[in-house]
Amino acid sequence: MVKVSAPGKVYLIGEHAVVYGQPAIIASVNKRTYVSIEPSKKITYRDLGWPDISHTWSVKELFGITEKILNLWDTCNNKQNFSELFNFIKKNGYEGYRASVVGIAMKRLGVKEGFSIIIDSQIPVGAGLGSSASRAVSITKAIAQFFKKKISLERINEIAYLQEKVIHGIPSGGDNSTCCFGGLVWFKKTQPSNEIRFLKKEIPYKLENFVFVYTGEPKKTTGEMVQLVRELKEEYRAERIKKIGEMSYEMLESLKRKDFKRMKEIINQTQKNLTELGASTKEIDKVVKAVQKVSGAAKLCGAGGGGIVLCYHEEKKKLIDLIRNIGYDPWEMDLAVEGVRIERDDN
Repeated sequence: MVKVSAPGKVYLIGEHAVVYGQPAIIASVNKRTYVSIEPSKKITYRDLGWPDISHTWSVKELFGITEKILNLWDTCNNKQNFSELFNFIKKNGYEGYRASVVGIAMKRLGVKEGFSIIIDSQIPVGAGLGSSASRAVSITKAIAQFFKKKISLERINEIAYLQEKVIHGIPSGGDNSTCCFGGLVWFKKTQPSNEIRFLKKEIPYKLENFVFVYTGEPKKTTGEMVQLVRELKEEYRAERIKKIGEMSYEMLESLKRKDFKRMKEIINQTQKNLTELGASTKEIDKVVKAVQKVSGAAKLCGAGGGGIVLCYHEEKKKLIDLIRNIGYDPWEMDLAVEGVRIERDDN
């Protein structure tokens, strides 16, 4: 048996804007996805988050589904509309998505044998905490480890990005990079390769006094939320995307000099722009207004439409009490934790 885990992630700043080439600051968080692999003739897939759903494929069947989905991605990419892909992968308990994530890893690693895979994730789906990226990274590393394939973090990250395209259409690549490498990451989508900078030297201290609020599972996937923003009028969208990008640079400088007053202002300004892009909800707005009322800062995380709100206040206890008083359960989380790692290897 092999067991591997990868952390989730949270955007301090840059969601949505990162898709359009603006920079983001992303932190790994201490909720993790655990992937276990054992011998099996066929490929069996179980996710403990959905105990009523399980899948069994032959290698040929799995590769067939994977090929079909990759071809569908190409078709949708040419149209610049991934609705058809998203509708297809949702069928039969997201069977297409699950099969293709495993299939892409197998194909890239040169694996043609069966195995049993069990997913046990602490990360809620659609919360803005990188549940799919954490799965992609941990699945890829687990398969490589089980079949004794030497693989670098860079290669794991490349494969995870391909897997993320299935569920997100055109992802930024920031989520999988942070779940793979861990820590605090400066990420910018560039050609020919993405700019990934680890910020440990520039920001050597731990980020404190942050509390997360889960407002519920979004009705739309990350890919669908990204599509909604893409469909806004270009001039309107571009203005807000540019503002978020500029504030990412400001956020980096504020963190370097420990200017938490300015950091709070940037978080709140970012939330305003994300709301104008259509990413917020009534539930998110309720949390944000309550936190801002006591001179704190709050913003949605990930694609929005629900999920996590990142909250900050110098007096953490005051923030926790406030969140409870408005009817939510505060999550205290560690930021900038270790990336993908082997938990167990009996091979």
